[in-house]
Amino acid sequence: MAIKAQGQHYFQNDDCRINISKVIRKQNLTHEHDLTETEHYHDFIEVVFIVNGQGIQVLEGNEYDVSAGDVFVLQGNQKHFFKNADDIGIINLMFDNKHHSANISNKIKKLDGFNALFILEPRYRTTHHFKNKLRLTREELAPIELTLNTMILEQKKKDIGFEIILKNRLEELVILLSRHYASIKTTQAKSLVRIAKVVDYLENNFENQIYIEKLAEISCMSTRNFMRTFKGAVGLTPINYLKQVRLQNARKQLRETSHNVTEVAVQCGFTDSNYFIKSFKQAYGVTPNKFRKRW
Repeated sequence: MAIKAQGQHYFQNDDCRINISKVIRKQNLTHEHDLTETEHYHDFIEVVFIVNGQGIQVLEGNEYDVSAGDVFVLQGNQKHFFKNADDIGIINLMFDNKHHSANISNKIKKLDGFNALFILEPRYRTTHHFKNKLRLTREELAPIELTLNTMILEQKKKDIGFEIILKNRLEELVILLSRHYASIKTTQAKSLVRIAKVVDYLENNFENQIYIEKLAEISCMSTRNFMRTFKGAVGLTPINYLKQVRLQNARKQLRETSHNVTEVAVQCGFTDSNYFIKSFKQAYGVTPNKFRKRW
């Protein structure tokens, strides 16, 4: 039975919910709460770098052969562990971007490869047994491994300002990985990058009228292929995803502004306030007014 990795065991500083650790069995390198070979899951993001050797990673029951240069992004609640880890060198970069969103700036989240690698690929891999992964050449891995080792040293020494250095290095790594992923030539990876552009467009234009044809154009796909690929990657149709984005922003406005329900509905892209109220209640179990009173 899979166990849950507790964030409190990895994030020692609430102002810097970042942790980096190395596991190399041949060198007897490990760390406290090492779950490398134990099936587990967590509610934070983990980026797994294979820095040397080879082995087998089991993710949601599917086995992946991995070797030096492979990089996996694991979202929370995805069960995983390594088999035959004696011959593999791993560096795990863990960060909590759900409860501590300041770890990654919004500007970085707009990079073509970011949504594809950090959001869509883990979901697509789980639901479609997606075998694609980011694989770095030795030349590409070398500077990244150097940055990772610098982070390990900063985390260990805890000199003044180490939290800022860890955050800056994390953002640097995310940028580099996003660039590498955006340059992958495989059909599946390119499709996810295109869908990621659509996701970014929806999240920044949700208040406007959206047309499927426009979204397909952004993705450089036929309408039929776009609809199929989007649902496979995101888990929702474009219309349902847009509705979810609008409702999430409506909830934010109800908490943070004094706009009435009709104004919130219009500003979030709902042309019919009655439909907005119905949709909000279906999603959150209460009407917008009752939700506001709770806050």
